[in-house]
Amino acid sequence: MWAKIIAVIAVAAAIYTRMQTVQQSFIREDANEEYDYIIVGAGSAGCVLASRLSEDSSNKVLILEAGGEETDNKFVKQPAMQGLLRNSKEDWSFKTVPQKNSCWGCENKQSLWPRGRMLGGSSNINGMQYVRGNKGDFDLWEKMGATGWSYKDILPYFKKSEDNRNEEYRKSGYHGIGGPWTISSTAFTPLAGITLDAAKELGYRVGDINGEEQLGFHSLQANVKDGERWSVSDAFLRPAMSRPNLHVLINAHVTKVTFNGKRATGVEFVHGARKKRVRAAREVILSAGSIQSPQLLMLSGVGPKEHLQQLNITSVADLPVGKHLQDHQGIIGFPEYWIEKPYSVTLDGLTSWISDLKYKLFGKGPIASPLFEINGIVKTKAADPKLGLPDIEIIFAPFGLGLGQEQDVYNFVGFDRKFIKDYNYREYLNRHMVSFVPLLLHPKSIGEIRLQTKDSFDYPLIDPNYYDDERDVKSIVEGIKVCAQLAETKAFKAIGAKMRKQTVPGCAKHTHMSDEYLECVARTMTTTIYHPTGTCKMGASNDPTAVTDPQLRVRGLQGLRVVDASVMPETVSANTQASTVMIAEKAADMIKAAKL
Repeated sequence: MWAKIIAVIAVAAAIYTRMQTVQQSFIREDANEEYDYIIVGAGSAGCVLASRLSEDSSNKVLILEAGGEETDNKFVKQPAMQGLLRNSKEDWSFKTVPQKNSCWGCENKQSLWPRGRMLGGSSNINGMQYVRGNKGDFDLWEKMGATGWSYKDILPYFKKSEDNRNEEYRKSGYHGIGGPWTISSTAFTPLAGITLDAAKELGYRVGDINGEEQLGFHSLQANVKDGERWSVSDAFLRPAMSRPNLHVLINAHVTKVTFNGKRATGVEFVHGARKKRVRAAREVILSAGSIQSPQLLMLSGVGPKEHLQQLNITSVADLPVGKHLQDHQGIIGFPEYWIEKPYSVTLDGLTSWISDLKYKLFGKGPIASPLFEINGIVKTKAADPKLGLPDIEIIFAPFGLGLGQEQDVYNFVGFDRKFIKDYNYREYLNRHMVSFVPLLLHPKSIGEIRLQTKDSFDYPLIDPNYYDDERDVKSIVEGIKVCAQLAETKAFKAIGAKMRKQTVPGCAKHTHMSDEYLECVARTMTTTIYHPTGTCKMGASNDPTAVTDPQLRVRGLQGLRVVDASVMPETVSANTQASTVMIAEKAADMIKAAKL
């Protein structure tokens, strides 16, 4: 009897301990009149900057976030529940303009572009995948005029942030140990090993894709710590918030950067239904992301002069802001396969009381995983030989889109409700399935972001221009073929993998799995992989397409920088979160050096 009572008490205590993770808040009720540095946006870059710049107690730092605290939504910390954050109050819920050459199966031919609206930004709603990119990506940046951004220059900054928990990887010399950002291996089903075996069968290298080589497949690394999402707000901002020289203001919507001539002097923002202004003695730093950093620049008079004149915005600097938009587009939900073994994640399994108890007690089980388990980086025959970089990333998922209900499918990928019904996702609810996500790493199709109005509360016009260039379609078709080849290996045949052969709506006129059919699938089931970059492109002083210089200073202006994914001259061969944190780490050192 006493043993049972003690066991019950122990279980209750364990659950209570894991649930008591609420951190003390140091949120300010208002801002002072002046700071040395004002950071706009507490996302993947802004949190890093706030932490690093406030390490110097003589720096007075203010970070302004339009959203609230990440602790307001319990699903933020649960890795598997990332999909439930889409279209929530923690998501800006952007949409692109209707697309001509893609998104044919999406509602109004628009792609949903989720962006985090809370402390931690998109690092609190994303898939947590830690992929750095190819050495050649960063060497290309330097060749394009981004002096000081070669691979040898930036590797120390990747390592500085990182605390990698994989014992094998820690010994390689390519990973950080003891940094604030925990990176761990999160695969938990037998399907991860099966997928790696399949990759070996096809002759691909299996090993760390963030190390000496990138091409190949590895078990997914993610910013997950003890079964919980470990976002940039957890790793960088929260530990620094008790510093008296760092002020954090939430629900503060910045409307414009103020100028005195060509010098940025501060920002205007709305907070508590009141318009306010704060001065920057040294610098204003925009870290609002690839959508809102260019939007804010243009609202402030920094952007294409002709476009600003159309909206009666006085020009401060005529620069190609918003003009070099790149995004990784791909396909979520094709190809999918039934399997005979009960290895995959189903809706009933994910939401069962056993899964819930495992998570609450031990931080284990499906809820503790981002669900995606394998990353693969490949160079297909369609890769650009001049670029010399891989063209496709493949992400393996131990589930199919039937994992969710109709609204879940819409929130996750934005498919039209009729498409969702016609493709019969409900039939596959709770069936054991697996899927592959092929994504295009280096799109030739370039989009842009423009203002819709001069009102900062109106969303900008986002046009990624997906598949405008035929070379992009050829690459993604080859990527789908690699996915199919993986599923045809002995490793997958051993678990009875069979392709779901229902014809994708709108593609029936083409022979199943022909190049024409796969192109139709790509143009119909187009999905953003949530990696917009390039809209405040970094480059040399003689580069007419550059907005920022290699120090990330806005060209022709003083006291104004952009530090986020928007400065990438060319998107990376990887998910963009790790590179964005690296950019912020390097920028912090540059800003500190400029003060001396």
